[in-house]
Amino acid sequence: MKRTFSILLLILLVTYAKEGYELVTREAPVKCSVTGSLSDVADEVIAIPLETNTRCILSHAKQIKRDRDNLFLLSNGQLYHFNCSGKFINQITYSHPSYKNNILISDYVIDPVHQQLIVTDDRQNVHYYNYEGEFLGKINLSENHLCRSLGKLAYYDNHIWATVDRTIPREEYNNQLCVEQWLYKFDTTFHPVEARKLAAAELGRLTIGHMLEPEVAVANRQVYVLAPSLQPDLLLQDTLYLISQNKLNITDDYSSILPLRIGSRFLVSTHYNPNAEDKCYTFCYDRREDHAYNVQGGLDDNFYGTGRIPELQAMDVYSNSYCYSKSSEEVKQSFPDRKAGDNPVVFIVKLKA
Repeated sequence: MKRTFSILLLILLVTYAKEGYELVTREAPVKCSVTGSLSDVADEVIAIPLETNTRCILSHAKQIKRDRDNLFLLSNGQLYHFNCSGKFINQITYSHPSYKNNILISDYVIDPVHQQLIVTDDRQNVHYYNYEGEFLGKINLSENHLCRSLGKLAYYDNHIWATVDRTIPREEYNNQLCVEQWLYKFDTTFHPVEARKLAAAELGRLTIGHMLEPEVAVANRQVYVLAPSLQPDLLLQDTLYLISQNKLNITDDYSSILPLRIGSRFLVSTHYNPNAEDKCYTFCYDRREDHAYNVQGGLDDNFYGTGRIPELQAMDVYSNSYCYSKSSEEVKQSFPDRKAGDNPVVFIVKLKA
């Protein structure tokens, strides 16, 4: 009898939660477009054709980051340095065994204060380089259990921030091991400074507890964590719910994992699946115009005519600049001088203010 009552109570609570969620998200009608172009959200797109030479032949470019006139990017697990005109400066890391310190990069951040690059590899090491590519030193993290499950890194306020998966026995589950998601603040030598336990943002409906591929971003000068939504069809409803409940006000102890990046005007969520580009999406909510774009496959590049943009990447923790890259084949219309096999063209997107 008690079990039956508990089940009926749960059903009742879920029903009320669903109705309340729909009521909140129904109050303010917002136009949502399932098609969209880059000009709908961007003021400016700068194209940077990367120089091609025998010392630098890239098949693709990702994790593109910038410090003033310095442009860094990863290709095939290695770090390269260009200037913002596309001129090749140097290759920072190497994977070939002939190099003493050969590595395969997991992630990296730019430390603009000391003009150095902090690089993690797939063997739990941290490597330090200056912008000229000179190796400055290495730290082994294998003895630090926190660093064995580092997520994506970010640099902010002279510190490194990272999400960490911690496996912890839970008494309420007979001491079974459960995975918890945490946000850690490290100094630049990966000594922990502070930490906070994370949980998926409450969206007024049932959601998955463990979020995939969380990233670190900054809003209101405070650090928060986001992860792409696995239910993009509900992103507009989720966004309106978060706004109505004032849950996008980031504080210094904010512990919810949001499904959105918070920019000065736009709330953005993107997901890239290299094995199924039709599963990629770009969601942008324009808070000024109360207009959402929820586009499967990515926005259309109507600045340079390169087609859909399945992988729109945030360039900085503030989420106001984004980037993407296209192969020499994809840019033929706007860059007829690019030859087959030339390095990609990088595009930097400045969102509307």
